[in-house]
Amino acid sequence: MKYYPIQKKWAKIKPLIQNKEVQDILVDNFNKFTFGRWGQRFKHGMKPHEFESCDWWCDRRGRMPEFWNYVKHAASHWLVNFNLKLAMLAEPQKDWQIVRGHLHSTVWDGEETLFDMQFLALGISPDEAFELAYEDCDLIEIGKTVEIYFAESVEDEQLRKQIKNQNGLN
Repeated sequence: MKYYPIQKKWAKIKPLIQNKEVQDILVDNFNKFTFGRWGQRFKHGMKPHEFESCDWWCDRRGRMPEFWNYVKHAASHWLVNFNLKLAMLAEPQKDWQIVRGHLHSTVWDGEETLFDMQFLALGISPDEAFELAYEDCDLIEIGKTVEIYFAESVEDEQLRKQIKNQNGLN
């Protein structure tokens, strides 16, 4: 497996992000993450990195690639429709589809390429990205988006983990 060369083709991809449909997908889907998680709205003009709560990017050397603004750790499920639409616009001749597993969601061309800004930025190998998405996966029809739900709030997640620990269900 390999990643689509997002950084190398950024000059082609960047203008596509301003496409109204792409922006509407990003705002609608990522708002379900930010509002569900923290009660904060994600609005037009904002970037997912503004909500980053993990320091995965801090120890990287050099200038931060611009595409990292569209990455948020632990939010692949809420960014996968956005990535799908960008992939379809950037390379319309390919048969892009979503592979959605319990641990990760990614966009695949049905052959060997993933369009996956999240795991590319995080430094996770494309083979691992595909395996995490493909394990217990839903392989979505070519070109179709998936329904996005509100993320679990931080408080609910902490409570759920606390109950699991109390019941010995680590």
